[in-house]
Amino acid sequence: MLTISRLSRWSIGYYNDTANQARQASMDRQAAGGGLGEYYSEGDTRVPTWVVVGDKATVGKATGLDGAALDGGFADTEVAARWLDDGVTPNGEAGRAFGTNGVHGFDLMFAAPKSVSLLRSLTDDVAEKVMQNAHVKAVEAAMTYLHEHAGYTRVHNPLTSNKDLQRLPGLVAIAYQHETSRCGDPHLHTHVIVPNRQVRADGRLVSIDSKSLYHEAKAAGIIYQATLRHELHAERGFEWQPVDEHSGMAEIAGVTAASIKAWSQRSTRLREWAKDNLVVVDGEPTAAQLATAQKATRPTKPEQLAWDELKAMWRADARGLDLDRDAHFAAREARRAQARTPLDRARIAHMAARIDKAAFTRADMVEIVGAQLPVGAVGEPRALIEAFVDDVGVRISAPREAHHREGHEKYTVDAIMLEESRILDMVDTSDNRSRLDVRAADLGDLSADQERAIRNIAVSPFLVQPLQAPAGAGKTHSLKALRAAAHRANKEVLVLAPTGKAVDEAMQEEAGDRGLTVAKALKLIEDNNLAIDRRTVVVVDEASMVGTPELKKLLSAAVAGRAKMVLVGDPYQLAPVKARGGMFEHLCGDLPWSQRLGEVWRMRSAEERDASLALRSGHGNRLRKAVGWYRSHGRLHTGDPIAMAKDAGDAYLADRAAGKDSLMVCDSWEMADALNQRVHNALVGDGPSVRAARDQRIAVGDIIISRENDISIPVHPGAEHPVGQAVDQVRNGNRWRVAGIDEKTNRVAAERLTDKARVVFDGDYLRQNVTLGYAVTVHSAQGVTVGNKTTPGVCHSILADTSSRAMAYVGMTRAKDENHAYVYQRISGEADHEHSRLVAGADIHVLRRGNKWAAAHHFRTILANDDRPRTMHAEAERTERDLLPQPVSDLLIAQEQRRSTRSAVWRERSAAGRAAATAYQRMATVAETVAERDRDRGRDIDGLEL
Repeated sequence: MLTISRLSRWSIGYYNDTANQARQASMDRQAAGGGLGEYYSEGDTRVPTWVVVGDKATVGKATGLDGAALDGGFADTEVAARWLDDGVTPNGEAGRAFGTNGVHGFDLMFAAPKSVSLLRSLTDDVAEKVMQNAHVKAVEAAMTYLHEHAGYTRVHNPLTSNKDLQRLPGLVAIAYQHETSRCGDPHLHTHVIVPNRQVRADGRLVSIDSKSLYHEAKAAGIIYQATLRHELHAERGFEWQPVDEHSGMAEIAGVTAASIKAWSQRSTRLREWAKDNLVVVDGEPTAAQLATAQKATRPTKPEQLAWDELKAMWRADARGLDLDRDAHFAAREARRAQARTPLDRARIAHMAARIDKAAFTRADMVEIVGAQLPVGAVGEPRALIEAFVDDVGVRISAPREAHHREGHEKYTVDAIMLEESRILDMVDTSDNRSRLDVRAADLGDLSADQERAIRNIAVSPFLVQPLQAPAGAGKTHSLKALRAAAHRANKEVLVLAPTGKAVDEAMQEEAGDRGLTVAKALKLIEDNNLAIDRRTVVVVDEASMVGTPELKKLLSAAVAGRAKMVLVGDPYQLAPVKARGGMFEHLCGDLPWSQRLGEVWRMRSAEERDASLALRSGHGNRLRKAVGWYRSHGRLHTGDPIAMAKDAGDAYLADRAAGKDSLMVCDSWEMADALNQRVHNALVGDGPSVRAARDQRIAVGDIIISRENDISIPVHPGAEHPVGQAVDQVRNGNRWRVAGIDEKTNRVAAERLTDKARVVFDGDYLRQNVTLGYAVTVHSAQGVTVGNKTTPGVCHSILADTSSRAMAYVGMTRAKDENHAYVYQRISGEADHEHSRLVAGADIHVLRRGNKWAAAHHFRTILANDDRPRTMHAEAERTERDLLPQPVSDLLIAQEQRRSTRSAVWRERSAAGRAAATAYQRMATVAETVAERDRDRGRDIDGLEL
């Protein structure tokens, strides 16, 4: 993988100091063994080297780098420091002086997978050399990619007043290879330091366009990983586990997961706080605390040790290295089976279609294709990936101009164009037999807004019927009326949702007769075990979280069976995870018969309901007023991660003590783990416990969550469960209270919070899919309501200032009474590749908090990060037709024709509906008049008819 960070003046000192200390350690070790203690020994790995890509001749002439340097020779640390700090090249050339807070360079960190680091450091010298060479070659390939797609400077154009991008002839960097993680485990990674003064074509030293560099960084990391896999497979025959398409990283098949975990220690201030292994001070530390901290032993940073000493230390470590030969052979068979399919355009297009966006940049496509490139593909990986991307990508935006960066252009692929077109063709299908008769008795306690939406959905002849509503609008509750109307027509209501928890919520609201997850339903449809026909009404809850490919399959089944499908969701909440989204919002905006709810009922306070609507979709003054309301009512907090975690945890415990229903919602697993551990320690203590997922300990009284649907686990009804009614299975997101444990067999007996059903968790399910449930991630919280008619509800959302608006919106709409946001700024220097000192034990952490105004500022930063997905059609429609390729233009013409036809049909049906309503009203009036006249004729007094 590749991470990127900016460097200020003197930042290179750390890298040079580390290199010099490692050099000294190597010299000392050689001298102790009777050698000469020379610096540049053959086995040295921490020697800084030059990395030059592009036109090396031009770069060398302009900077004074000699032939050895241009070919990757050793770099003098003083020369490197002068270039980065002062912008002065080896031959004395200098660019414009840096400003006070100027960016002096960039640290591009390339890290090998953990399995590569382990085999390199724990096996033999041959493997070490092969992996070292592969790593260096992969770094060079990634830097070449960066030069070609991010190696730009910006130059003022006097004719247009824009700053045009001009490609640099080459990029110069200094590579510092490091061997250890922050905790001292094997971790092969290289810091490629790119000075922010590079040679322009005219010989001047200029700055790099940093936005281009950041945009292409992840793609360059994928190029690094693909090249590394290719080289190690070619040289040593290594096989690989499946590639993580998000990170582009894969582990070597045969290195066990247990070994990788054992050698992947991590330590952050948040983790140490969770383990109560850090002195936390709220205010100024006392003299005694300072004195204790100063006396604490500071371990030597392992990165400063000689490479031979590191290898000896690791090879003597009791953790060892576990290898699984069967895994290697299984991976080899899988690769050979895949190789039988030719690597032609069809296969490449299929690879590209797995991307999780409908409209994306070229760099996005490099990432998805690079992650899937077969290790045995013939050719240089970078060149292959770029050729494949250029072959299958279809531009859906205007060609970029001279001042536009490469990320300005948007692309799609043929499969996505066909997928969306197929959906848009289906959604206009109508069938009068799909109409439902909703009566007043069915509507029960629905509001006027809910009643209108349900009536319109029921009488609509269109098979695809979207219903969008904000969080807390009672959309699932409203569907109960639709179910009653379906029963009147002898139809079954099938509820589908992306998660089992959402299915349970809908079934508890009596929205359907049967409930399935989307994945389960699609599997049953594929196996011909689920019939969807005109006697079925399909309700898809949380439809905005259903990926477009899955939605297309569901729509195909419904339209083919002439079944009405009601899509229910909120496009402003979370999008699908690792899947293409945006289609639900597109349909809500495109279909004139789409329904929407506008009122929120979850929160008791009318002011908070209004504020939540502004968080959802408000802008300008409306959004500013909403943030002001949260600020003035004490709902916004900010500070460092530990301060925010501590404040949220303390508030949660206070809520529980006061008898309130409370929930903590976190933006990351690390934050959720820390809070779960702290609350567990506070409520349960150090008594008997068993081990569950994520290395957590669970004891009697704990609240836990099941993280995966499993129909095979027996679930027994609770004491108050209705006789004869089926008990729901174990689902992802169910919350349970631990009633008993067995330490010897590592088993847990638990009771579900919602229906008091009982279950026993053990074995792999407990170790892999059960965690503490006091704090949950945002995705787990969507659809949850905290509090009820009698119990106050409070939700505490702990979010980084880099979170998205959708995450904030979900977190701030869970509770009935109070919704709080704790916005934190991440602590730097704690990643695996960073070597800041480990902090634990007697070390002091002084809590840092901001005032309510600072909290509001960071909260607005989150709200500005609106990352809702768009469909390919929506993205292409932002560009003038004549600037698009012909296939895309043709699609948009077809879409316009659909809209025109759709509008005409809708106007006709609406007019017919109004005419029918008018005729009905006229008939009702006549009938009432006749009835009144008959009553008058029948009136008599003392036998006389009047």
